[in-house]
Amino acid sequence: MNVLLVLVTCVVVLVVVGTWYSRFLARTWGEDPTAVTPAVRFNDGRDYVPTPTPVVFAHHFASIAGAGPILGPVLAMCYGWGPALLWVMVGGLFIGALHDYLAAHMSIRHGGRSVAMIMRHVLGRGPFIAFMVFLVLMLGLVTAVFLNTSAVALVSMIELGRMKLPETQTLFRIVEAGGQQKVIIGGVASTSVIVVTVFAPLVGWLYIKKQVAVWKCSLLAIFVCVVSIVVGLYVPVSLGKDMWKTILALYTLFAAGVPVWMFLQSRDFINVHVLYAGVLLLIAILVTASLRSGAPPPTDVLPIYDGEMGMKYLGWLWPALFTTIACGAVSGFHSLCAGGTTCKQLKSETAVRYIGYWGMLLETLLAVAVITVVVVGTTRGFYFEDVFPPGKENNPVLGFAFAVGRAGHNAFGMPIAAGALAGMLLLEGFVITTLDTAIRLNRYLIEEVWQEVLGRFDVFAERAEDIMMHEAIASEGDGEMAGSSGIPAKMELPEEFEAKVIPTSGLFRAFLRVLTFYWVNSGIAVGLMLWLSFSAGILQLWKVFGTANQLLAAFVLSLGAIWLLRNGRKVWYVVVPALFMLVTTFASLFLLIGKYRPRTGADGLAAGVPTLFVSDLVLLVLTVYLVVMGAREFLRLCRKTPAAS
Repeated sequence: MNVLLVLVTCVVVLVVVGTWYSRFLARTWGEDPTAVTPAVRFNDGRDYVPTPTPVVFAHHFASIAGAGPILGPVLAMCYGWGPALLWVMVGGLFIGALHDYLAAHMSIRHGGRSVAMIMRHVLGRGPFIAFMVFLVLMLGLVTAVFLNTSAVALVSMIELGRMKLPETQTLFRIVEAGGQQKVIIGGVASTSVIVVTVFAPLVGWLYIKKQVAVWKCSLLAIFVCVVSIVVGLYVPVSLGKDMWKTILALYTLFAAGVPVWMFLQSRDFINVHVLYAGVLLLIAILVTASLRSGAPPPTDVLPIYDGEMGMKYLGWLWPALFTTIACGAVSGFHSLCAGGTTCKQLKSETAVRYIGYWGMLLETLLAVAVITVVVVGTTRGFYFEDVFPPGKENNPVLGFAFAVGRAGHNAFGMPIAAGALAGMLLLEGFVITTLDTAIRLNRYLIEEVWQEVLGRFDVFAERAEDIMMHEAIASEGDGEMAGSSGIPAKMELPEEFEAKVIPTSGLFRAFLRVLTFYWVNSGIAVGLMLWLSFSAGILQLWKVFGTANQLLAAFVLSLGAIWLLRNGRKVWYVVVPALFMLVTTFASLFLLIGKYRPRTGADGLAAGVPTLFVSDLVLLVLTVYLVVMGAREFLRLCRKTPAAS
């Protein structure tokens, strides 16, 4: 494969088609650059914070990317690189970017509310509660996958011989494992994570509280990144996988409740410089390697299509390919970022398109770079040895890191260990930022559940008033898409609100007060993450997570179609991808139920994964209910306004 030709073609297609399609969507939806956004309207210095667009883009991109556009394509390349590349390009342009932009746009027009609250407004209380249960479970799977991935990355090792390092080298720590000398490449990333986290509040304080120019903060962020890597080389931190899980869980428990500028925005802002540099490094490696000799032997290169191996490890190409590769093509998790944290920081509606649509296409480009660098940087034998080792846990982290190292060696003659370290730092930067965002988003969702169920009690009176305000805002803007932000200059609450408040006392009042504490709701989110994390490995969790993630994208696209139809807009370009994602994920849920159901194996031992079986069954039941309710509303609207469909 001529990787340079593939890369250039993909970049041109993404830029040309993306520019045309994003402008088409903006015109269709009535983008209003003068609209007052929720961040400006409800600026509270905690969750609603007007922030420079480059900073929000950095936070959004770091949050949505996660490990998905790296690990998903690496796993799916057992089918060969062709199907993975085709799905990433088509999905990214016409499904993923559309999904992200639409989710952010709807959230902006509904006063910064989440997609769950928009569903409540559009479909009612029953679908809202079902959707909230789905989201909490789905985010639990997201955080469990990334927690496991992060812990594996931070303790990863590779054979000394494959790294082509002399035994006398002192740059990396070498240990005896399984009768072989192995290099610990995760220790440097461990130290880097710690250093970046320590400096994050300082960077956030400078650009948010002191309004220091973004470019100056960028210079400081780059300095912090360099220092973190240098310190990591000299003082690598070596801890066990379970210890890292515990430490990261405690960190996210704390970070999910403090103001966003302290860790969420600032860590993302620092890490995104590593991520940008990593993307540029991958592209430079690909361009240079394609012009030089030293690529893997043609007889052992990963093929365009490998149906036999794909079937062995992941199952049928459809639906497995389309759920294994989520981020990079389309990811429902992005809608939670768009409607959870991103929409609360945007200063203008124009920024919604730049961040929503183009943030997704940058992730698509990253996935393209990952696919091509694996082709250049590894052989078919090394790929299956690293990613699907017989008798061991699957390790796409190691597969990617080694491919970057060997590709860098082929391109620039750099040590394989240095390239592998760069790949590890890139991956870990994505994973940690996603954990930050996902736990905070789950906290938001859990709080919204309490608001829906308990909002009329006096303990929740102030927060209930806030929700009624936002619902009134949403209603005001629902029928005014073109030229309106949906946020009126003045809003008066219904007179009967005071009469709806129910007084409480005693233990029940104390219980309600406990539910208002952020650390309680963060604790629920963290507890769910740990429970799922310790129940299964990366690949097992990934299959259910990938299906749930793509199912969420199908729900959001379907919701968007109903929302657009209510406003008299054409929706065929949303309905087609929504139906494709619904059918694909529904098929995957059925297949996974059979795979994870508790049973006795051929060896007489217990088989299946009960935790994932129950999770899959719950997802299936919720899917049937939500599809029925959504279809009923869609058909009602089609009969009412047939010309708009």
